[in-house]
Amino acid sequence: MMAPPKPPAQDELEALIKEARERQLRRRLLAAAGVAVAAAVGLSIYASLAGGNPDRVARKPANGGRANAPLCRASQLSATAGWQGATQSMLGGAGITNTSSSVCSLPAARPAVRISWQGRALAVRERGPSPVFPSGNALRVLEPGATATIYLQWWNYCGPAVNIKVPPVVYLRFGKWLVVRAPGSEQWGVPYCNGSKAPSTLFVSGPRSTN
Repeated sequence: MMAPPKPPAQDELEALIKEARERQLRRRLLAAAGVAVAAAVGLSIYASLAGGNPDRVARKPANGGRANAPLCRASQLSATAGWQGATQSMLGGAGITNTSSSVCSLPAARPAVRISWQGRALAVRERGPSPVFPSGNALRVLEPGATATIYLQWWNYCGPAVNIKVPPVVYLRFGKWLVVRAPGSEQWGVPYCNGSKAPSTLFVSGPRSTN
């Protein structure tokens, strides 16, 4: 009568288990590599049919192609302006809202600003953004109903007196063709006179998102 086979020693058993696990891991890796190769081949075939450029298939246009939205027309926009006292200056801005049903874009450059009070244009010198402006990302493309903010800070007005009970009108000129009229709708006033020989200065931002 033959003796039953001798069971493997503990060291041999652990070695067998380790080898089995390694074989299982290799099979999984080979299967995953096969799926990746098949996906790459399928993408290449689809890219060839779509025009021969895989990037054209994998990438979608930024903003759904809205970055190339047509320039806004004045008839598509509504705006209001307002400011209030802030350390001898007037700080505020103008909000521009797309009231149409179509996406449009504002020019990239900050607008030229004119303040008209009681039918008289006030003499101000425009400068770039002020460091006290609230943070906000640049916002050019306006979806229907979206609002961009032009921040304003006005320093040193020593000109003729104005009736602060009558709101001013702020005109925002973007380039040569787009002028947006923003009547005052909040608080307003004129900044403190810091010297008649110093210019009246208006700091202006480009279109920003409202935080």
